[in-house]
Amino acid sequence: MSSFQQLYSVLQAEHRTATQLLTILTEERAALVHSNPDKMTELTASKQPLVVQLEQLSRQREAVLQVDGFSSGKEGSEAFIANQGDRESAQLNKLMAALKRIAFDCQEHNQINGGIVNVNRQYLHRAMSILRGRDMEVTAYGPGGEYTNQIVRQTLIGRF
Repeated sequence: MSSFQQLYSVLQAEHRTATQLLTILTEERAALVHSNPDKMTELTASKQPLVVQLEQLSRQREAVLQVDGFSSGKEGSEAFIANQGDRESAQLNKLMAALKRIAFDCQEHNQINGGIVNVNRQYLHRAMSILRGRDMEVTAYGPGGEYTNQIVRQTLIGRF
């Protein structure tokens, strides 16, 4: 099998795996929104092997590049693709673009899901404080936009 075929095969496998991960992240959002802990447990168990598989495929891609004398990473991939014939370059570029889109979507979904988890955690913390009979502290947003329940004790004039 040629280096082109090896790289193309690895990229196809990465695309399939990333697509499966995106599907799980989409299902995860629904489970988070609907507070379905059983579904969350199931999705977490199925998500982890895909992440491991993506890491393994990334190492395989790097190995194919290095065997042909190209550096790892984006620069090596671009150099490898530029070193192929027109048809092969077009195929690899198309597949790489699709893989980048899927990776971006996975990252975006993961960040949104993390935000949902964080908001739910904050609500749970507040509910537990109420149930424990603790005084609720004033809540606000910190300078970085993060939610905080700490009271600013310094006067406005003292901050300048």
